[in-house]
Amino acid sequence: MPIQNRFKKPAPVMAISGPRLLSVKDAATYLGAHLWAIRQMVRNRETALRSNWPKAYLIDKVDLDKFVEKNKIGLVA
Repeated sequence: MPIQNRFKKPAPVMAISGPRLLSVKDAATYLGAHLWAIRQMVRNRETALRSNWPKAYLIDKVDLDKFVEKNKIGLVA
């Protein structure tokens, strides 16, 4: 193995298992949150995609992961 390749950091890998778009109920299960919390996110337009069905929303797992990262509370050392 060439020395240049030994010190390269591996590219981050996004591991998304299962479907990428989730229903509101599945998004609540994914986050371990209540259904009303996900509905509130949709109302506040923090995340959601309108599906072809009337009054049906699909939520992207990547958006949910970004929401979690954005709302993490840092640890005090």
